Amino acid sequence: MQPIKFALATLLGALVMTGVLTGIHPAMAAPGTPLAAISAVSGNSGTYRSMASAAGVASADAAYLAVTRFRPASRQRLTDFLSQYGDRLTPVQLQRARAQVTKADLTLAQLEAKTRATRTLARSGASTARIKQAADAASRAFDSATASTAGAMAEMQPMLSSKLSLFEGLRAKLELDQSMRDFAAVGAAVKAVRP
Repeated sequence: MQPIKFALATLLGALVMTGVLTGIHPAMAAPGTPLAAISAVSGNSGTYRSMASAAGVASADAAYLAVTRFRPASRQRLTDFLSQYGDRLTPVQLQRARAQVTKADLTLAQLEAKTRATRTLARSGASTARIKQAADAASRAFDSATASTAGAMAEMQPMLSSKLSLFEGLRAKLELDQSMRDFAAVGAAVKAVRP
């Protein structure tokens, strides 16, 4: 019986050393498993929970960074567009367009705040339920921003299309399409957050 225990302990020790059983707890180690192997695994945050929380932190960081990179770029593109073509709009149309830019930035600021809250919770080691709740709130904020964007585009497109030449319209359409792809990537990052 002793050779079987020794062989099992050696096998477990080898699996731990090679990283196959990274979630082994010292109490679960077979008798005879080298102490160095057990401590290397335990001290290296080798539990499945910590791996999951590390993934949660990484996904929360990615979502927050995606939003914080997109927001100023979006604001700059919209501001540049109004600077370039705003003189073609009536004062009422220009005021409405500026209000839409402000609303878009406010919506993105809310999304940024939600992703920041999720990131903070994930980094602080909060419970999975709290992180999931914050991630769901960020996802809803993205959905709200998407709906708001669609509404603004529906309002602004007819007003702007008659003010732009064919080439200006094509350029604006290409920029809008790129911006929407970037926004979709932000949404993918926000919706990928898992505690």
